[in-house]
Amino acid sequence: MAIPLAIALSLTTARGQDFPKSSLDLKGSLKSQWYSSQLRALEEPSLYSLSKSTSAESYRFLWLRTFHHPIAIRLDPNPDGTSTVIVKVASGAAGFRPGVLSEQRSQLVSKEQTQAFLKRVSELRFWDASNPVNDQRGTDGSQWIIEGVRAGRYHVVDRWTPTKGVVRELGMILAFDLAKMDIPKDEIY
Repeated sequence: MAIPLAIALSLTTARGQDFPKSSLDLKGSLKSQWYSSQLRALEEPSLYSLSKSTSAESYRFLWLRTFHHPIAIRLDPNPDGTSTVIVKVASGAAGFRPGVLSEQRSQLVSKEQTQAFLKRVSELRFWDASNPVNDQRGTDGSQWIIEGVRAGRYHVVDRWTPTKGVVRELGMILAFDLAKMDIPKDEIY
């Protein structure tokens, strides 16, 4: 049974490391530093540190578009089968300086929607998706990062401007189906 993220976080006092070494790039530092700075600006916890709790479960979409605000959308399953989706937006531009937390909201997600999301996580084989992958084909675009914690296991999958695949599909579900983000189509990249 998953414990709510808020309770699990209250059990830890330090932020901890955000990503395992070499999980994002072979050198293990550049992307980790960049993404960690975005997570700090968004006042988001370290899911990697949370994975030390075998009862914690959480999924996060970190969306870093070069010319738009950084966004983090986290889904935390609740013991009753529902979940809570937390949306955070920072004031800066994800490709440069993240700014500060400028928007934060949360809402309850039904048992049915929660189960449908967790089923897609399984069907898309998120826990088996390879990472790191060197897929960047340009300088401007976006990083789509999906993190998951379940039963003491942590996994991260990072893709550059994906048009299909596990990261694109889970990111779209989290952003639009569950978090109900209102983002113009020309800003979805």
